[in-house]
Amino acid sequence: MVAPLMKRITMYKKELAALKAPARATRSTASKNASATVTLPSRVNHPAQTSGEEAQAWYSTKNLIELREKFDLSAAGMADLVGVRPWSIYRWEAGEKPSVASMIKVASLRKISRTRALRMLEELRNSEA
Repeated sequence: MVAPLMKRITMYKKELAALKAPARATRSTASKNASATVTLPSRVNHPAQTSGEEAQAWYSTKNLIELREKFDLSAAGMADLVGVRPWSIYRWEAGEKPSVASMIKVASLRKISRTRALRMLEELRNSEA
C-alpha cells in the first residue's frame, strides 16, 4: 500500500526537478552575464552608471545604511529608488549581499544629492499613479 505512493512521490520529485532545471539555468546565466554596467529603469532620470567592480568595491552594509540616512528615506523609499522590494533593503542592512545588478543601482545613487533623490522618488511615485 505504501510502495505505490512512494513511487508516485519519486516520480513527482523527478518531474519537479525537470521543471525547475530551466529556471535554475536561466538564473545562473543571468547572474554570470551581469554586464559591467546595468541600465536602470528608464522611467526616471537616474544618475550616471557605475561599473560592477566599482559598485562591489564601494558596497557595504554600513555604506547602504549611511546612504539611506543621507537621503532620509524609509526602506520603502530606498527600495523604490533601487527598484526592489522593501524587505530586500532590510535584508541588505542586516548583512545579506545584494546581487551585482542591485549593488550597481545602489552605488549609482551615492553620487546624487538628497534633493535629487527625493525628486527622483517623487517622479517614480507620480509615474506609478
